[in-house]
Amino acid sequence: LGYFRPPFKAVYADYIAYEQYRHKFMNEDHARAALLRGGILWQLALHSLGFNNLPSALIGISRDAVPFGQMLTINGETHFDDELSEEEVDFICGTYYVYTNNRCIEKLSWWPRPQAWAGSGLDVGFWSARCKSWLQTHLENV
Repeated sequence: LGYFRPPFKAVYADYIAYEQYRHKFMNEDHARAALLRGGILWQLALHSLGFNNLPSALIGISRDAVPFGQMLTINGETHFDDELSEEEVDFICGTYYVYTNNRCIEKLSWWPRPQAWAGSGLDVGFWSARCKSWLQTHLENV
């Protein structure tokens, strides 16, 4: 969502703008890869797309899968699928890049990035009641 100098503090209006950008991005064909990743990316994608659009997102690969996606070789056959870049993952999670006083970059995000989600204890392989509760509480605190 951009690079900023300290002191930087995102506000609610920033969150609303981020959600609008995320909803627009999720309408890109290859963004279906967020649904395939599961976890928090799946939930954020689902929030943007809604259940009504879920079947069309799962139909198959986008036109971008061959030049930009991942190539898989299974039993000697080559297959392609959509994949998100690290920048796209950061964008979906609502990440801001903030320069620190020692000239490093700190990543601040509205939502945990997949690595943090995987280590949180909430990543149990499905979207549990505990995940729903956490999400609702997190949304209320935005």
